[in-house]
Amino acid sequence: MDSNTEQKPPRVCRRVRSKGTPGVRYDAAVEWETGFVSTATFWCVSTGECVGPDDDLVHPHACGEGRVCFRPPTDESAEEARILE
Repeated sequence: MDSNTEQKPPRVCRRVRSKGTPGVRYDAAVEWETGFVSTATFWCVSTGECVGPDDDLVHPHACGEGRVCFRPPTDESAEEARILE
């Protein structure tokens, strides 16, 4: 049996940001696990609101590869990824 069968969390759009989430900087991209914090608020840097360009709500568990506005995370560190698109 392969011991490497643990699934990775889904990728979150690089445009998702959060306020009120412990350990997440205000301007840093959000990870899937961030959605487990019930007091966090989320927004899209593309729209600046709690809805994305496709008029659906912004949340780490919703902003995945299935959405038409999804942008994959970059390989750059948070310090290097300062340009908002």
